Amino acid sequence: MTIEQLTPREKECLRLLLTPMRAKEVARVTGLSVNTVNEHLKSARRKLGTSDSLTAAHMLRALEDPTNNSDTNKSGSPPTAVLHHNDPTDTSASEPVVVGSSLLPFATKGRPWNDLRFGWRLAWPFLLFGIIAIGAGAIMAVASELSQLTIALTR
Repeated sequence: MTIEQLTPREKECLRLLLTPMRAKEVARVTGLSVNTVNEHLKSARRKLGTSDSLTAAHMLRALEDPTNNSDTNKSGSPPTAVLHHNDPTDTSASEPVVVGSSLLPFATKGRPWNDLRFGWRLAWPFLLFGIIAIGAGAIMAVASELSQLTIALTR
């Protein structure tokens, strides 16, 4: 199990999985078809002896840099990755695409899927419920005051 067995495209596809991206986003960024990306991932899984691509991607990262194998930087937040979009017609030019982490539970530009930590995944429903409850309470309070004002004016 060595990384020398992997082709550069297989390594690139595995690295992009850790940003995190799905095969469709990897295909868009690399300029390959989704089927080609899936074949690269399948070949990399076979060469590394794993059953899933994410495990293969983590193995690649561990084999490439065993001294710096953490998912967080010094500030405690996940690292920001810079990807290079390869135009199929011009392989010399590249346009960087920054992919990072945020605390929002939905996809944003450059961050295609939810990469929240477990604590934030638990906290978001409670935060949203709290905001909805406060909003509903405010609406009910205003409605109550308006009804009392209407009753007072009609007497």
